[in-house]
Amino acid sequence: MSAGLSGNLSDFGIADVFQLIGQQRKTGALELRTGAARAQLHFDRGLVVSAAIATGRAGELDPLADRLIRGGYLTRERADEAIAAARASTQTLARTLVARGLLDGTSVRSAIDLVTRDAIFDVLRWQTGTFDFHAQSIDHERDAAELLGAEQILMDGLRMVDEWQSFAKLVPSQDTVFTRIDSSHSARGVDAVRVLALIDGRLSVRRVIDLARLSTFDGMRILSELRQAGAIRAVAAEEAPPLRRRARAAMPELRALGRAAAALLPLAALAVVAGWAAPAHRAPPADQSIERTALAALREDYAMRAVRNAMEAYRLAHGSWPERLEDLVNTGLIPPETLATLGGCAYYSNNREQGPIFLAPERS
Repeated sequence: MSAGLSGNLSDFGIADVFQLIGQQRKTGALELRTGAARAQLHFDRGLVVSAAIATGRAGELDPLADRLIRGGYLTRERADEAIAAARASTQTLARTLVARGLLDGTSVRSAIDLVTRDAIFDVLRWQTGTFDFHAQSIDHERDAAELLGAEQILMDGLRMVDEWQSFAKLVPSQDTVFTRIDSSHSARGVDAVRVLALIDGRLSVRRVIDLARLSTFDGMRILSELRQAGAIRAVAAEEAPPLRRRARAAMPELRALGRAAAALLPLAALAVVAGWAAPAHRAPPADQSIERTALAALREDYAMRAVRNAMEAYRLAHGSWPERLEDLVNTGLIPPETLATLGGCAYYSNNREQGPIFLAPERS
């Protein structure tokens, strides 16, 4: 392979590119594009160091930051702080997170591996697009013993692509919600135990996989095995939890409130709410109207802060964290509608020994 290699995936497939990089032990960056999506993979002497995909959506987060937030490693606020610090320095986001003491190196490497595995699995299914490989030095701190060769990654990836078809029948969508059928079912393996423990009739497949801190393929495989074993079943829309049903029933009033707020919200009040919100949410210029999505984002930030404060109040009053978010409603600390977005999606609390992690609902 020469110092640079470019081509079209319809003529020269991604499998061929991986084989060349692996066989010739090349070091450099491989960039692939299909539509608005762009993937970048880094290699060190034929070994895969990292990979990530940017979808091209507006407001898209750094892939590593996004994975850390979804997995409950970091809050959005902490991630925004780290991203800003990384941009202001010459450090990568990964190094910034460790240097600022936000995460330990092991957690960051685990998240990078998950991002890499998902990215490689996705690009192996791309049939069209372009690729560009540029030989260059790759700065990283990974031990070569931790890395897999491009050819090994390719073989494993192609096997997963073949197996993926069987998962689709049992887990048709990452938006599917499962509930447990057989409470006596004993999951095999640490990963399966974590997945089964998270299945509660309200979390989507995507959220379960993220919180279990698994790759998409591994999570889907475990869920399909659990469904095949009769341990779980898909939840129908009418079986939504009471909180979600109450939120949906209140939707007409909430939507009306949202429309009124978008039209009448005073600039002073907007400034106060924007001050509480995450740095990424800024008030629009005076000559622009407030978009509906911006209002929803501000409301989400406000609700998350309100619930976090209610959790602290509950702990001070009862000496322990609430087991469920609904306990905050039952004790009168917050109204029921605070626990759902305008779209009727419930928030979720993942309890840990050091305290609960309050997670926003999935965005559609």
